[in-house]
Amino acid sequence: MARTKLTDKQKKKIIADYMENGNYSETGRLNNVSNKTVERLVKNNKEVSDKVKEKKEENTKDILQYMDSIVPKQKKIIDLSLEALEEKLSNPDMFTNVKDIVTVYGVIFDKALKYKEMKLREAELEQKKKENSVDKINQNILNIANLLNNPMPNRSEKDVQ
Repeated sequence: MARTKLTDKQKKKIIADYMENGNYSETGRLNNVSNKTVERLVKNNKEVSDKVKEKKEENTKDILQYMDSIVPKQKKIIDLSLEALEEKLSNPDMFTNVKDIVTVYGVIFDKALKYKEMKLREAELEQKKKENSVDKINQNILNIANLLNNPMPNRSEKDVQ
């Protein structure tokens, strides 16, 4: 395949398409270039790379905000599902499929477990941040104590500060 030099207009369109869809391959197909060409253009343009990163962070933030906003609905659905399961188990009929009931309960239980694991991981990360902060403070105190206990000759108080 012969290489042709891309015009500035083509490059700008490729970058704009990538910023819209965030996919090298799809952008390459849209512009009749290889995904490597798209990747190279995006990575070589620091401003675009920063904007793409910023957009991904923004999208993640939006999704997390949305997920937080629907927590009450999720809780209501779980409560209703558990009530329905309890009702079905209390009053079985010929249409009650135990396998389906167990599957629904398993999904609910599994998601609750994953949520607890996620919260535990978040707490562990927070604890590590606190420990690292304390470690840095302790290291700084040790450095200061070292300087005070073993002053170097011809050092002034200003050097220690």
